Amino acid sequence: MRIAQISTNTIPVPPKDYGGTQRDVHYLTEELVKRGHEVFLFAKKGSTSNATQTFEYESNDPKEQLDFIIKNLPPDVDIIHDHYGIVAKANPPIPTICQSHSKAIKSRVQIPVYVSKFILRKYGKRRGYAVYNGIRMDDYTFKSAKQDYMLFLGRLIKEKGVHLAIKVAKKTGKRLIIAGTLNDKNYYNTKIKPHLGRQIRYVGTVGGDRKRELLANANCVLFTSIWDEPFGLVLIEAMASGTPVLGFRKGGVAEVLRGMPQLLCRTTSGMAAKVNNRKRLPTARRLRRYARTRYSDIVMTDSVLKLYRKVLDNKLYKIKRNTLWNKRKAKLQPKPNGDDA
Repeated sequence: MRIAQISTNTIPVPPKDYGGTQRDVHYLTEELVKRGHEVFLFAKKGSTSNATQTFEYESNDPKEQLDFIIKNLPPDVDIIHDHYGIVAKANPPIPTICQSHSKAIKSRVQIPVYVSKFILRKYGKRRGYAVYNGIRMDDYTFKSAKQDYMLFLGRLIKEKGVHLAIKVAKKTGKRLIIAGTLNDKNYYNTKIKPHLGRQIRYVGTVGGDRKRELLANANCVLFTSIWDEPFGLVLIEAMASGTPVLGFRKGGVAEVLRGMPQLLCRTTSGMAAKVNNRKRLPTARRLRRYARTRYSDIVMTDSVLKLYRKVLDNKLYKIKRNTLWNKRKAKLQPKPNGDDA
């Protein structure tokens, strides 16, 4: 197939540190190419890939980015997989998947796709499909022997519940390392900074080897999100490292951990109790196997290809005439030279 992958203009593909959506785009692009498909990637400047061709946005303006895609989209593309939204909302005359990696898709698009069935039900109103995220297992270090610390990995905002991870640390008396981007300074100054010290440390944003090392050596990862988490990439990153990850039943968390119910918690007290009874948690090898069989880049690509074929074979898309795509394309057509008349 000839497939266009549309990434965002916020972070290059692949991302160096934070960037779940862009990492998904990277894994999917590379695996599709490996399987013999022609892939055309549109992404932020600085992106690298083994795609048939990589196009880097020349502007930060979404309208100009859409024009750039229209002008550069190769002919005879079979399907467009839009992780950004600007193409799907413009309704091109090509089968187009619009994948949301977080919130609801508010525009009326051809084929909406979400990263969990929970988000599809609650925010997608059951219109569309669900395809789980996947990671490349070789990108994560596996270790059976663990060190004596817990880890919180994620953005430092209230919705991620860092203050609850701190509460668990205090209830258990165990060390906690906090790693992630500081997105809310007021939250950090009032709810996190006062508790930092010998037991609880903040090490800043991590990526690459440092991130792999922290995940692989942690005794336990605390996933304390208090909002409807669409999926929770950290959940599968921890399990790929052979590390137990304890999470609250919010959003798609229970769905991702449905085969590991002993990792689910309802309160910080319940989470602390499981930290103190780690022997009852799954072994490192079982966690790694669970992540590999359900949430690898190979499994994700299998699911995506199955959806592509379903869309094309059953013609689940609806091509419209009077669309933003067609209007923008008409404006971009070279005007006839009056002297030729």
